[in-house]
Amino acid sequence: MKKIGENKKERKILNKKTIGIGIAIILIAVITISILIQQNRQIQNVSPELARAMTYEQFLDGEEEVEGTNGSVKFRAFFLRDINNDGEADRIKGTARPIGEEDTLYMEIIVQTAGYLKDAKIQINGQNFYFQTALPEDSELLESYIGNNIKEIQFKELGNGTQKLLTGVVRSGDYTYSSSIAEAIGKNINQYSRENNSIILTGTYVNGTQETPITKQIDLTVDWYGETEATLSTGTQNYYNLNERIDETNGKINLDFTISTSETERKLNISKNYVKGTIPELNGYVPLEVTYTGTNATFQYNEETREFTIERTAQIDGTGNITQSVSTSNTYNIRVSYPLEAYQLIGEDIVNISIPVETYYEGYNNPNTEFTNPYKSNTATGNITAYYTNQQETVGGGQQEKDPSFSITVGKQAYNPYSRYYISKQKPLRIY
Repeated sequence: MKKIGENKKERKILNKKTIGIGIAIILIAVITISILIQQNRQIQNVSPELARAMTYEQFLDGEEEVEGTNGSVKFRAFFLRDINNDGEADRIKGTARPIGEEDTLYMEIIVQTAGYLKDAKIQINGQNFYFQTALPEDSELLESYIGNNIKEIQFKELGNGTQKLLTGVVRSGDYTYSSSIAEAIGKNINQYSRENNSIILTGTYVNGTQETPITKQIDLTVDWYGETEATLSTGTQNYYNLNERIDETNGKINLDFTISTSETERKLNISKNYVKGTIPELNGYVPLEVTYTGTNATFQYNEETREFTIERTAQIDGTGNITQSVSTSNTYNIRVSYPLEAYQLIGEDIVNISIPVETYYEGYNNPNTEFTNPYKSNTATGNITAYYTNQQETVGGGQQEKDPSFSITVGKQAYNPYSRYYISKQKPLRIY
């Protein structure tokens, strides 16, 4: 039998082991939770662009071999992106970029130890991108290829030992002019994401007396995305025909004003412009009627709240073509009819109303889950002040608007070689 002291000692050792195991378990749990939290933070910090890039197929080693050449001819086309966050760029078959920006496309032809390649050419079939490059003629290139939308590159005879790397950039359009930045996308919402862009190498591989036609096609995915930004024209609108707005027969006065909105990014095709406003009372009188006098918009007015809404929306067909577009600049004409008494209580030929207005835009965007589609802009707010009065009377009768401008010229006008005024020196000399 064990002594009592020995039993106590064993229990102490067992308790220490149990406590140690418990602490170890707690530490492992804490470390595991920390790792999961860190991984979750990293996932949350991944941009939509990088998240989309992670879905592209990688260009693997050995995949570049051209069939029918016994491994002598190789061709590959790819983009570079660090999709593993390991500090090294990966060759991938796709790119995601904001509209108006660009990414480098790499194309490489290799002819190794046997034979040569003749009549070789690369076709760039960009369904939703332009290929911009500047490649001067050299010992391999048949001619110089410099332009904003190159479709084909031809080669001279490529002997064994050739290793030719070509680079250029893919763009969403022609960046020469701001109006053509999204030209490659056009008016089809499916063009924001295309998987059928192809880079095709063709030619004839010659090895001794044997000639073999070759073709290698590489499909690339190109994604474009963007944002929208709304602005609202505010300030005072002056009207000088107040008398013409008085309708004594129907006992009302008709006041018109204009709402002007703009989408300033001008990259996405616009799907909707939304406008909301509140019509004020005039001397305590609510409007008799509020109407939209323009076209191509849906207008609603709530008599109880005096709020109105306007929506102008685009329409697309079954293939994604926009059949009815929404402009990046929109104007809406509103007419407000008040009781004539509301104007008469003012006691002078002046009417002044202030209308709070807000607006936002929505644009068709990349349809993949990594992006926001449609993309809703900020909501621009402001007050439109409409000032109505009569034109000022002139001294000789008739009417003129405020702030008239005058132009004074001195001398005689000549048109050759350019339009100008000059003073002749001969007349003053004769007078002298």
